[in-house]
Amino acid sequence: MGPNRAVMAAALVLGVGLLGGCEKPPPSVTAFSGTGSVRVPALCWSFDGEPLTSEQCAEGILSGQQLDEAPELAVTPGNVIGISVDPAVAEEGWYLTAGGQQLAASPITETYFRFTFPQVQVPAEGVPVQVLVGEGTELRGLWAIRLVG
Repeated sequence: MGPNRAVMAAALVLGVGLLGGCEKPPPSVTAFSGTGSVRVPALCWSFDGEPLTSEQCAEGILSGQQLDEAPELAVTPGNVIGISVDPAVAEEGWYLTAGGQQLAASPITETYFRFTFPQVQVPAEGVPVQVLVGEGTELRGLWAIRLVG
């Protein structure tokens, strides 16, 4: 084997080894309103489908205390807001809350959901929106966005 082939073989083995060590990233969520959008990584995601623990997801996130640092999406009252989730999230079934109110009675199993932002003034601190996979102590995924005026 010539020197170039040896280098190529070593690079191939190294490349395969590196790919094998990569972990799939957690699913993300994208929110749309008007001409703006924001793609949000999971604050917490259980790859094995088991409920999250405080070790996997900081207690402050699970209790909603850290929503102040969530990515922001500018909204106008009366506009439609769309939420798009990865297929892995839709397969699990997900819930959407805005301002602490659940927007669908049962789990959403589609990759897209939309709602109209009410004709009210957006508070200065924004309106927290959460996408949740699971409920209560069975929470398996969490994403957070703040709607701002």
